[in-house]
Amino acid sequence: MGRKRLRVFAIVVLSVLASTLLVGASQAKTASAPSGKLNWVVSVGGFRTDADRNYVRLGYLVFNPADNTVAHNFWTWNQADFPAPVNSGDVYYCGDWAPGSNPRNNCPIKTAPGFTGEPNGHFTGTYSQNSGQVAITWTSSTVDGTTTPVNLTETWSVSETRPGLGRMRLAGDNYSISSGIAYGSNASLAQTSKAPMSSVRATQRSYLLEGQGVNRRAITNWTRGSSGALGVGPGWNNCDDGSCLGFVQYDSGCDPSSCCPAGPGHAACAQKIIDTGDRRFYYLSDAFGGRRNSYEFWCECLSYNGCYLGNSHVRPLLQVIDDAGAFQGWVGAEVSPDRSGSRDPSGEYYSSFALVA
Repeated sequence: MGRKRLRVFAIVVLSVLASTLLVGASQAKTASAPSGKLNWVVSVGGFRTDADRNYVRLGYLVFNPADNTVAHNFWTWNQADFPAPVNSGDVYYCGDWAPGSNPRNNCPIKTAPGFTGEPNGHFTGTYSQNSGQVAITWTSSTVDGTTTPVNLTETWSVSETRPGLGRMRLAGDNYSISSGIAYGSNASLAQTSKAPMSSVRATQRSYLLEGQGVNRRAITNWTRGSSGALGVGPGWNNCDDGSCLGFVQYDSGCDPSSCCPAGPGHAACAQKIIDTGDRRFYYLSDAFGGRRNSYEFWCECLSYNGCYLGNSHVRPLLQVIDDAGAFQGWVGAEVSPDRSGSRDPSGEYYSSFALVA
């Protein structure tokens, strides 16, 4: 073969190699988002059995396939900070209800502190995918205005519960989280994508519980499909202004030890719980921007007259919306510290969960 032919052959080979390398780099750079979904709502918990130092994060994940970066805007609550619930700005009032179906009227619906405002935390990092898992490395953390470099890794198992809706569950990490659940689609994260309370109430549906919670230094895991569900539908009452829903659950299993002081009147108090239907009041509020809702419940025996201002269960939520724009449930967190006055941290409730149909 002559020199000229060798030169041409070498140029062709180098050109092919260069093209292959460029195509490979382009493909790596434009790796798809998990399940092809860009926008996710996510709940993460860091729970312990050896100390009362638990925390939760609730927020949004946004994947950018153009450069394999990911951003996480979130609210975070740490048990050590005593995150006492606050009024959401929404007050439950329903003027048209069947007897026995309405929770206490004129009660402010509480939520976790800070949830009425914008997220107080922000992570940025990169991601990669392999064999049904996505690996995230966070490299920058901003919480309450302070930015620090970090090297936090998380691995998530990716699946698709139904067409148009992706699901991720935490598989591992290199720091302190013990639970994580996320749902994602290509629907906007803006308030315009959120379902109003009238739509949430329109059809009776069961939203299956999954996630993890801690109380009394014991961690409980909830598996989707075998850990119960929240039923929401026409049986819930509309607030007059359309901003919230309310529901009364009968035979709810309220614990007399939570409502009835020890002593001579304990038996009569416990009997009254039974005689009045053992009722629990539920409130669901939509007085927020973005995908935010909030959920509060308490046993009637804690306050037979007026609103209960003590240890209710408080759960900020983010709506799960699929590719078609349809509401499918929530991811959420429980932030319920002891507000009794003689705080018992071990008796507090924190959880990271999803409720998805």
